[in-house]
Amino acid sequence: MDNSLAKLLACVEPKIANIGMKRMEVKSLSEVYKTITEIVECGNRSYLEILDYYDQDFIIRSLKLNDKDADNLITKYKTTKYLLENQDKDLEELPQYKEATEFMEFLKTYLNELCERIKKEYETKSDSLNELELLNKYYLVLKNDSIFVQDADEFLVFFDKIELNLEDRLKILIHVNKSNIKNYSQSLEPVSLFTNEINIPEVKRLLDENIHLIDDNLILTDYNDNIIVDGKVNNDVIFENKKYLINKISRLFKTFEYDAIARYYNDYKTLLNYEEEFTKQELNKSLDKDKKLVFLMRNAKSLVREYIETCNPVYQGPIFKNLIDIEQSEDYVMPDYCYNGTYLYVKKEFIVKTVYTYLDNGSALVLGILDKKMSLRGFLYKNGDLIDDILRNKEKIQMNDTERNLLLKDLTIDDLVMTIDLNTLDVKMEDKNAR
Repeated sequence: MDNSLAKLLACVEPKIANIGMKRMEVKSLSEVYKTITEIVECGNRSYLEILDYYDQDFIIRSLKLNDKDADNLITKYKTTKYLLENQDKDLEELPQYKEATEFMEFLKTYLNELCERIKKEYETKSDSLNELELLNKYYLVLKNDSIFVQDADEFLVFFDKIELNLEDRLKILIHVNKSNIKNYSQSLEPVSLFTNEINIPEVKRLLDENIHLIDDNLILTDYNDNIIVDGKVNNDVIFENKKYLINKISRLFKTFEYDAIARYYNDYKTLLNYEEEFTKQELNKSLDKDKKLVFLMRNAKSLVREYIETCNPVYQGPIFKNLIDIEQSEDYVMPDYCYNGTYLYVKKEFIVKTVYTYLDNGSALVLGILDKKMSLRGFLYKNGDLIDDILRNKEKIQMNDTERNLLLKDLTIDDLVMTIDLNTLDVKMEDKNAR
C-alpha cells in the first residue's frame, strides 16, 4: 500500500488536534442552552418565574452580554425584582411598578433573542464537533494494527472528507477490505462496539445466560409497559418482557443486524434495573419503622429540615405528609429519573415535592425538597456535590431514626389532612391524572 495510509493519517491528525477542547466547549454550550431555554419557558408562563428562577447569577451574566447598556440593565433588573416580588398592592399604583413590568417584557424579548443566538451557535458547533468525532473515530481505527470497519456507509462519508488522490484512495480501500476479511476469518464474530458499553461478546454472553428463554417459534409483538398495576409489581409482565427482549436480540444477532440490537439490549438492562429497584422497595416494606427513612445531612441537619425552617409555614404540612406517605407506602412506584446510575423518585402530590431514592438495604434516603418553582435538574445542580458524595459513600450513612423523629415525632396523616391548604396541591398533576 506504500505510504497511502500514512498520508491519510497525516491529513486527519491536525484536524482533530483540538477535539478535546471542542468537546468541552460544546458540552459547556449545551448546558448554557439548556439553562436559557428553561428560563425562556419560565418567562412564557409568567415573568414572575424568571424572578424566582434558581440560577439568578445566570440571568445577571446574560445581561452582561449587552455591551452597550449592561450595568444599567443589571441595576434595573435588581430594582424590578425587588418591586415585583414584594406583591404589595400599594406598590402597583406607583409609576415605578409600571416601569418594572415593562422592563420584564423587554427582558423576556431579550432572553428569547439571546436563546436563539445561543441555539444557532450550539447547533453550528455541535455539527462541527460531530464531523470531528467522525474523523477521530476512523483515525483511531486506521491507526490500529488490526483494522476493522463495521459501517461501510459511515466510513465512506469519512473517506469523502479527506483530500487524497484517486490512486491513494483505491489502495486504502483495498487494504481496509483485506483487513476486514482477515478479522472475520480469525474469529466467529467481529468484535465491534455499538456504544461505549455494549459489544458483541457481551451480547453473546447475555444470550448464553438466557438460552432457556430463546424460542425461535415465539411470535414477537410489542412488549408490555404495564409493569405496575394497581400499585403491585406484575411479575408475569416482567417475565414476558424479558422473554420478548431476549428473543428479539437473539434474532437480530443471528442475522448480523448488530446496530439494531443496542435499543433492545438497553431496554433489557433497564428492566433488570427496575427489578432491583422493586427488590429495594420490597425490603423497605419489611423494615421496622425506625429504619424506613434516612436523610441527606449537611452540618448535622437534613436538607429537609433546612428547608422546613425557612419556608412558608403553609408548605410544612405537605412536606410532613409526603414523608409519612413514603414511610407508610405499600405500593410499588416507578423511578422518575436516573442520576449517575442511581434511580431517583419524586413525591409529586403537592407543589413542594420530595426527592428520595432507595438504598440497597431498603431504607428510603430522602435527599431534599423541590421548592414550588424548582426543577429536579435545578435541585441536582444546586446540591450536586453533596448528593454525589453521599451516593459514593452509602455505607457511611447513619441508620438511625433521630432525624426522622425530629421532623415527624408522632405525627399521623389524620393530624395533617385537616391542616393542609388545598392551594398547595399540584393542580396540574391532579388535572392530568383526572384526564
